[in-house]
Amino acid sequence: MSHKFTMGQLVHAAAAHFADRTSGTYEIVRLMPENSSGELGYRIRDTLSGTQRAVGESEIRAVAAKQARQGH
Repeated sequence: MSHKFTMGQLVHAAAAHFADRTSGTYEIVRLMPENSSGELGYRIRDTLSGTQRAVGESEIRAVAAKQARQGH
C-alpha cells in the first residue's frame, strides 16, 4: 500500500473529531507506517500555529489546487 498524500502537500482535517479544535490548513511533514488496522498515517503541522498531530489517511483531505496556490 502506498501513501495517497506526499511530503509538503497541504491538507484539511476531514474527521468530525477535529471540528471542535481546528478547521485550518495543514502541511504533511512526515509519512508514517500503517497502524494496527492497516491504515497509513501522517504527521501534519498547522500552517498558522505550527501545532503538529498524527492522523490516519481517512482523517485528511487534499486542499484544492487553487486554494493551495493562495496559501489557504
